[in-house]
Amino acid sequence: MSTKEEEAKKGKGKGKSKEVAAVEVMKTLRVDVHFPKISDLKQAISLDTDGRLFIKIQFTAPVDQFELFRLSNLLNQPHGALYATIGSPQSAMDFKFTEDGRVEILKAQVKAEKAMAKTAALADPPAAVNWKVAKVHNTTFNHIPEDPRPYGVMIEFAVEGSGELKTAAGRGKDPTQAVISGARNCGIVTADIMEPFEIRAALEALEPSPANYKLIRVIDVGTFEIEPGGEDTEKKGG
Repeated sequence: MSTKEEEAKKGKGKGKSKEVAAVEVMKTLRVDVHFPKISDLKQAISLDTDGRLFIKIQFTAPVDQFELFRLSNLLNQPHGALYATIGSPQSAMDFKFTEDGRVEILKAQVKAEKAMAKTAALADPPAAVNWKVAKVHNTTFNHIPEDPRPYGVMIEFAVEGSGELKTAAGRGKDPTQAVISGARNCGIVTADIMEPFEIRAALEALEPSPANYKLIRVIDVGTFEIEPGGEDTEKKGG
């Protein structure tokens, strides 16, 4: 083979390598930045000059450096249309769009779902008590996914007057139901009290303690803030 033929063959190989490299650089990948827990969700709705409806969404979320880096990298490079999904596993939609474009309010469905939540909270009948709770000393949460009522709470409390320490437990289909069940089994509230705001008021009336605040926080945010299958235990005392 002549020198010219060899150089031509080498030239063709080099061109092919550059072409493959260019294709790899242009290949696009899907990018997702997931925020598993957001709070302080706010929205603002406005119309543009053409009468189109727009919405602005703002929220607060704890992040680690990897999420922050991925988001900054996404915003600082060319990309296609962005998308976002915001949801909650503990809410119910109270309206739906009909086929003719109207909005139908589902009052009956909302009422039925509230009744189901109350029934689930009453799954464990409260124990008969003849004491008054003075202070919550220790609170332990757990999550057992395979249990029909996967969320549990163990509450250690002091009896008013004697200071005797007792323990009661509660379970539910969500963290709020578990705290309601536990509060009723402790005797913090009576059997007829089952609304979250009523439970919260009763907890606030007790002597302040970190363990008691943990129960109040569950009522406020609806989560134990523990990993599924894990357990969160606070040291006794205080």
